[in-house]
Amino acid sequence: MTDRADFNFAGLRDPIGLCATCRYARVVHSSHGSTFYLCQLAEIDPRFDKYPRLPVLRCAGYKPAEQAGDS
Repeated sequence: MTDRADFNFAGLRDPIGLCATCRYARVVHSSHGSTFYLCQLAEIDPRFDKYPRLPVLRCAGYKPAEQAGDS
């Protein structure tokens, strides 16, 4: 595993941090061409921002997304 936190779902360098691999993050694309990372934990826990400021380098709610084939 890498120590770097500057990659996105496509494996491209992009300084977004932990949200790139978090199971609770959802990518939202606006009609104006912007991309946002929505934290679904914000729906149930007020400690989390709905759209956190990136890059997120530490997060109490971070859980890695399950890879294809994981049970």
